[in-house]
Order: sequence, then structure tokens, then C-alpha cells
Amino acid sequence: MNYIFIDESGELAKQTKHFVFGAIITNNPKKLDNIIKKIRRNYKKQLGNSSEIKGYTTDNYIIKKALTRLNDTDCKIIGITFDKKNIYKIPRNYDYNNLYDSIASKLAEEINITNSTSIILDKSKNKKEEIDDFNKRFNSSLNNINNHSVDIKHANSIHYAGLQMVDLVAWSIFQSVERNNDEFINLIQNKTIKKVYEE
Repeated sequence: MNYIFIDESGELAKQTKHFVFGAIITNNPKKLDNIIKKIRRNYKKQLGNSSEIKGYTTDNYIIKKALTRLNDTDCKIIGITFDKKNIYKIPRNYDYNNLYDSIASKLAEEINITNSTSIILDKSKNKKEEIDDFNKRFNSSLNNINNHSVDIKHANSIHYAGLQMVDLVAWSIFQSVERNNDEFINLIQNKTIKKVYEE
């Protein structure tokens, strides 16, 4: 069984230049649980009462510790980046919901399904119809030639350490493309990052 945790960084409707998705692929999500548990234990004072470890609210040196420990797992990292100046190149961009789904489908195209897979996304949609539309499009975009079973869940990151870890990954990718700051993404070894809608 494989597990894929997915989160985004940046805003489609606000004044960021880029929007990114990050994904962590693993067959052992307990290793991600252990990273978060150790970070919370070792930096209890610094984290205070925060219920989650997130890129925008956690001290940089703690993020770097978490990213470095990610390299000790067998996880694979996939990221895609979208420069919003290319928004006119995306078909079906008549609302932000479909725009989100279009960019996410580009992430799905980079994912090879080689086993039964559980995909957990940090929840950003609330309407059942929107969730169902997203799941159908994302699932159809995956590289799944052997038709392995795929379950897609939209969940609150407070309940999944994997979502908190991929939040740090997506945030790190965003820092690189939006702020030309590579100090975080350079800590991640087993990664593939691709620009989309550039052609």
C-alpha cells in the first residue's frame, strides 16, 4: 500500500506570483508521524500551543530539522510550480475552482501508481460536488496503467502528520519560486520539481 500526501502553497485569488503543489509518496507513513512527534517533543517550548507544524507559522530552523529528517525516510517528493502570468494558457480557467483542479491534474500526471494507493489532500474544498469533480479529474490524470485501486481523501491536516510534512515541502517550493530562497528546498534530496503551463 502506498500513501500520497498533497498540499499547496500560494494563492490563486490573491497577490502571489506563483502557486505550487507538493506531494510526498511513501509506503510507510509512520515515518512521517515519527518526524512530527520528535519535532514536537524536541521543540515543545518553541512550538508552544500550536496544534500543527506549518511552514508559515513555524520557526525556520525547526522546518530545516524536519526537512533534513525527511531524507532519512524512503519518501519521494514531487512538486509542480505554476507562474500565474501564464494563467491564460490554462483551459477551463473560468473560475478558481476549475483553475485549482487544472493545476492539480498536472501534479497527478507526474505520479506513477504502482500499488493500491491512498491519496490524502489537505482539505480546501467543502462542497461535495466540487470534491467529487476534483477526485474524478485527478484520478483520471494519474499514471495508473494497471488500474490499481486509488482512494482519495480530503482531510484536515491536524489529523495527519503526513499533511503537516507536505505543508513544509510545498512551503519550501514556494519560497524557492516566489522569493528566490532555495535554502529550504535544497535540504530535500529525493525530489522532482517541474514547472507547468510554461509551453
